[in-house]
Amino acid sequence: MSNKNWLVFDEIAQNPKVQALFDDAVAQISSGNPPKLNKHYPIGFMVDGQKLLGTSVLEYRLSQEPVASFSHANMRNFAEKMRALLGWSEISYQLHLWVEAHLRDPFFANEGSDWNEQWVRKPDTTHAQLSADVFRFACDVAIGDLKYGPSYAYVSADRIFDWVTQLGSDLPARLKKHGTGDLPKALAQWKGVGVSATANDALAVIRITQKEESEAAYAQVLDYLIELLETTDFPRSYAIEYRGPSKTYLPIKGLPKKGVHQLFASAAAYPSLYEKMATYARAAMGEYEWYQNLQDEDCAMPGSFAVFALAFADTRFAPLTLDYLHIVDGEHQSLHGLFAEAYIDAHGFTETSIAYLLACAGNIQHLRHRKTYPALMANAQSLAALVQARQQHISDAPSANAALRAALESRSAAESAFQEARHTIWGEAACKDSGKRLMTSAPAELRQLYEQVFAPITSGKRS
Repeated sequence: MSNKNWLVFDEIAQNPKVQALFDDAVAQISSGNPPKLNKHYPIGFMVDGQKLLGTSVLEYRLSQEPVASFSHANMRNFAEKMRALLGWSEISYQLHLWVEAHLRDPFFANEGSDWNEQWVRKPDTTHAQLSADVFRFACDVAIGDLKYGPSYAYVSADRIFDWVTQLGSDLPARLKKHGTGDLPKALAQWKGVGVSATANDALAVIRITQKEESEAAYAQVLDYLIELLETTDFPRSYAIEYRGPSKTYLPIKGLPKKGVHQLFASAAAYPSLYEKMATYARAAMGEYEWYQNLQDEDCAMPGSFAVFALAFADTRFAPLTLDYLHIVDGEHQSLHGLFAEAYIDAHGFTETSIAYLLACAGNIQHLRHRKTYPALMANAQSLAALVQARQQHISDAPSANAALRAALESRSAAESAFQEARHTIWGEAACKDSGKRLMTSAPAELRQLYEQVFAPITSGKRS
């Protein structure tokens, strides 16, 4: 054995001493006192001076549970400890291999292609040897995808549920109806005064019914959502299905008129609820998470409608809004572009709206130029605010989208984002001639400001 290399599962059969190390690792993890963990890639454990690859420890533990005598309770407990230590993204691949080896491959054949899999039950196969414990652990893997995986992991979760159902178990149907049972009963089935809700962590769905239009009713709903997200491991991508008494929506053209939009637009009528809405938004926001019942061009990161409502209500929530605009995955979501347009329409080019525009320009594929923008910007206050924002933006940490685009364009992230914002305000023609025609026709008192706006950026680190 080497002090340099990581020991992996395949080496266990070749050397009894390696197996002893893996046995020690499994025992220590099971007892709640895991070995020292190396958190840098490759992630693994240190046992008696040897490095054991973390996923190989899980693979070894799974191999100790033959399907014929599989114990769901034992494996679930160990898998949960490994998730807490290594993270779902590290262990999910190994868990999916187990599902494929024991549920998929013996009973199903892919009649599609590698890119469009169509798993069809093999004829003349029996599943009598698969126990309820095997089915339950497979469903645990699917639920793990929903709770901890990226938003698109629902595809693999649904596929596992389908395999289990086709193999004769009604467990997926029961989970979809009642949830996993892991949520506290008071949250899974919740009732307030004039409001009620159910939360299903297997489906990642929150259903809320509000009969009473009052500040107290909305406060109860917000408190419920905050408690659900902050105190449980409810899936981070989820659907809110809301039915309420007020058909109120935000003054943002193009937003989907769904219940979740209605909820936060209506709650925003009560200033005393703003802090609760902000707390919900902070708990909900996640770059690769989504409201699951909003699709395609309407897709939205959890917290979107609460953030938009607060941004329109009070500039105190500008820091929250800017955090949101930096986090949101602008490659797949465009609603924040609609928000920025509506905010500029309502307030003109203020320091706040310019900050929102620059944040959007750094985190969206494209913002459209609108003919009203040049006139809105043609004043000393707005131009000075843009110049100041430009200088501040140079030192900002770029969003992932801004950094990627800047790298592709071989320029700084600040330059890339600012150039996109400049194009949005004045359009292609003005940007092509570096604002020369614009400056020629501008009042004398504004020309110096235009020169600063259209001057090339010469400072700031490249991304």
